[in-house]
Amino acid sequence: MKNKKLLFFLKIIITIILFLSALYFENAHQQRLIVLILIFVLFLVNNTAKYRFKAQNKFFILFFIDIALIYLMETNSRLLINYFFHSFYIIIFLEASLLLPLKKGITIGIITVIISMIKYIYLIYYKFNLSNVSQMVFFLMVNILILVIATFAQQTKEEKEKKDILYRELLDTHKQLKEYTDELKRLSAIEERNRIARDIHDTLGHNMTALIMQLQMAEHYTKSDLEKSTEMLNSSLNTAKESLTKIREVVETLRGKETSPEMAIKTLVEEFSEKTGAEIELKIEGEMSNNYGVNSAIYHIVQEGMTNAIRHGNASKIWINLTYSNENTKFSIKDNGAGAVAFIEGFGLKGIRERVESFGGNVEYKSQDGFVIDGIIPRA
Repeated sequence: MKNKKLLFFLKIIITIILFLSALYFENAHQQRLIVLILIFVLFLVNNTAKYRFKAQNKFFILFFIDIALIYLMETNSRLLINYFFHSFYIIIFLEASLLLPLKKGITIGIITVIISMIKYIYLIYYKFNLSNVSQMVFFLMVNILILVIATFAQQTKEEKEKKDILYRELLDTHKQLKEYTDELKRLSAIEERNRIARDIHDTLGHNMTALIMQLQMAEHYTKSDLEKSTEMLNSSLNTAKESLTKIREVVETLRGKETSPEMAIKTLVEEFSEKTGAEIELKIEGEMSNNYGVNSAIYHIVQEGMTNAIRHGNASKIWINLTYSNENTKFSIKDNGAGAVAFIEGFGLKGIRERVESFGGNVEYKSQDGFVIDGIIPRA
């Protein structure tokens, strides 16, 4: 805006000087002088309007009015060519090339050059000689050269503006990306903490349930079978050590055992059955997924489901069905325990739901001759 204002005042000063110089050589009097002054005043008014208009379409149209007014001044000149009036054309297409977009600037420039040649055509028509032809060709070449230079300058200016805009957009995008990255790190940290909490709860809760039952059985055999009691205490000690090892594994790596998912689940079920004395029937159908996240979720769901059946349902038998297909992974954990007509989701059941829903699946809890956990996880 500041550059446009400076250009406007500079143009007005130059055009006033050129107009006064043109009047001096015209030696105009009375009516012709009044007409020339009136046209020039309209030219100044039009340029003032151009300065005030911000809409590109209106701004573009006012250049045509400028060209028409300059041609009228030339038409009312007593000379075939008044070079001071003719210089106005150069000012016009220089201004157009600086203030208008490239295509519109070129359009105004070409039209201005064409209109400026009309007086030279008249000159050659009335006074055909080599000197006048040379003048026309020279002025035409000068105009074309100025137009090319102005066009190149405008193109360079627009390219620079595009680069500046692109640079600002890149900076904004970088800033947004950094904000998104920071937010993602924050959410990832929260998700990781929640996952660690679930893993610790599932592992610790599972083993602690088994440990409690072993200690209760050891206490039961204390009076009737000391050897059996000692065996149960040793088993409890092994369970405690195993729990500590698993907790360390969860905290340090969160990767679990380096075994196949199917073998890991079978081992989990066998160990839990051995420690708790519960009869557990495991059925796996289909080919297991290669998705570590899904396999880890199923492992912990089975772990928590068995723990829930023993701890809250006092079940003696548990049925676990895992069905794998190309579309999804289904799981069902049923027990013959006490069940629950109404229940509140504790940390364990809530953890199962969170695991399943994190993969876009759903889970259902119901009491039906015991407690049933049914769920489905879509296969990615």
